[in-house]
Amino acid sequence: MLELDQQLTLALNGSDSLFWDNVMYTVTDTFSWTAVIIALLIIIFKNNSLKEAIMVYVAIALLIFIADRICSGLVKPLVERWRPTQDPQIMYLIDVVRGYRGGRFGFFSGHACNTFCMATFLSLLFRSPKVTLTLFFWCITTTFTRLYLGVHYLGDVTVGLLVGITLGTLFYIGMEKVHSRIGAKRLISEQFTPTGYLRGDMDTFMTIVFFNYICVVIFAMTLGIG
Repeated sequence: MLELDQQLTLALNGSDSLFWDNVMYTVTDTFSWTAVIIALLIIIFKNNSLKEAIMVYVAIALLIFIADRICSGLVKPLVERWRPTQDPQIMYLIDVVRGYRGGRFGFFSGHACNTFCMATFLSLLFRSPKVTLTLFFWCITTTFTRLYLGVHYLGDVTVGLLVGITLGTLFYIGMEKVHSRIGAKRLISEQFTPTGYLRGDMDTFMTIVFFNYICVVIFAMTLGIG
């Protein structure tokens, strides 16, 4: 299993294209998604009462914090599995982009865990099929960058996404139990999703996500194509 994991990771790692190196390096950077994060916070605030919006913000903050602590604070130090870029067996076979090697240990992937827990939570929160597809497309692309850059094995990201989906689901269920005690009513009509979010805002969020991808590609082109 470990040998197969290494082989698959090497097959997915890197390319001979400076353009794709730039794209993957940019997509993997959380800062490149700032506009999407801001849009998300605004949409949540706009579609909820102040009390509900704060509840969602707190749930998201706790979700990210706990996911990070489980991954980086607990599992990585206990398992101590080398990242491919740090693994003495294959580190010199890895195509490294801009000298980026990450920390020593990589099991399991924090990027995969965090993105999939957020996508799962938000998909359940919004209940918009189009937004769900958009969110998981974002998850897949950002997770793939970790393989492309050689900072995680395929096994690392697979476990990360499974943990992320589980945490995102559990946190949403917990938040909904709290929400039911508040007794707030949902606005249900053709203009809203089943959970009370304006469909127009869902379309806006999707547009911002894909516009962000376009900006990433343009940025990668400005850095030069090899």
